[in-house]
Amino acid sequence: MRPCKAPGCGFFAKGYSTYCENHKRNKTRHGHPLQRGVTKADLKPYVREVRNFLANNHPDKAKAVLEDVWGRAVKEAQRFVEMANKGRPFTGYEMEAQQAILSLSREQHADTIGVTLIAMGLWYEENPSFWKYDEGFRYQTVRMLLRLNPREASYQWRNGKMERSSYRQIPPKTIDHLWGIVHSTGLIAYGVEMAKRKQKAKEQRLERERKERAAFFGDEIQETSNQTETEKEN
Repeated sequence: MRPCKAPGCGFFAKGYSTYCENHKRNKTRHGHPLQRGVTKADLKPYVREVRNFLANNHPDKAKAVLEDVWGRAVKEAQRFVEMANKGRPFTGYEMEAQQAILSLSREQHADTIGVTLIAMGLWYEENPSFWKYDEGFRYQTVRMLLRLNPREASYQWRNGKMERSSYRQIPPKTIDHLWGIVHSTGLIAYGVEMAKRKQKAKEQRLERERKERAAFFGDEIQETSNQTETEKEN
């Protein structure tokens, strides 16, 4: 029997898979054998930060950009479906991905969709230790996007009311096509740039505070004096 391919796993691979049952299931559900699943609660702080950023930086212009960017993705999906109906060859995975884009656009505003993608990019850049595996990030990004669409969920009658029971499982190849679509919008990169600018601003603030503190305590004078004495000795 072959050992499971996942690092640190002591179980044997299941059937024809290179992973044990647990890691095989994790790869199917989360995009990578070692990737942890994420929830809306996990993403919420980043969504809030993006919302605050937009509110303080030309919100009307930002909203127009999001609508324009996502609108292009929707138009491309519409064009794909129209061409397929006219006989253009396509795969089932491509069609499923494009139809998912159209379904999502009917259920959510471009603003909500755009903010979600930007928040994922912000999370990716700010917490790289969580996103150790790009496959996991790609899968979870698509998954969080699809969760915005109530039509992707299954519901059951519980405790006298309808409750969500699960989300529809999407084939990996469909996930790949969806990732290609959302990545091409460039919105995830907006989140990455937000994080980089935030880090740069923090570094500049710390440097300014260091200089102010040095000036207050006379450290700059002492440092200059020590440097002059060293040059004389040399």
